[in-house]
Amino acid sequence: MPYSTGLIYNSSGISGATQILVTCLNDSPYIPSNIEIQVFKWNVSLTSRTPIGLNLIQVQPLTTKTLLYALSDAGYYEVQSDFFSATSTITHVYGIDSAGGIIQRVLQSEMTYIDQFTITS
Repeated sequence: MPYSTGLIYNSSGISGATQILVTCLNDSPYIPSNIEIQVFKWNVSLTSRTPIGLNLIQVQPLTTKTLLYALSDAGYYEVQSDFFSATSTITHVYGIDSAGGIIQRVLQSEMTYIDQFTITS
């Protein structure tokens, strides 16, 4: 079952996130992990949801991958993730401001199980 960050509020102006950083860690010593990531942005009035990223990646044993998504004109954003194969897979999400500082973070343990990915087509 996929995980979701839920809606993350993105303040406007200088203090808002301009990028979303997703880190994926495969802690398994032997088995590669296949990870699906879906990223969405919402407008301020929550009437429009727009996909801004869809990736299916493989992370080799004991390695990491980092994905970066540009975020503009977003009142809110959401990241959904799921992994297949290796069970020792950890995904975290960070909101990054224009100076490169972390202003929000959602650890995998803070994400919510959802029954399926959002259909994007």
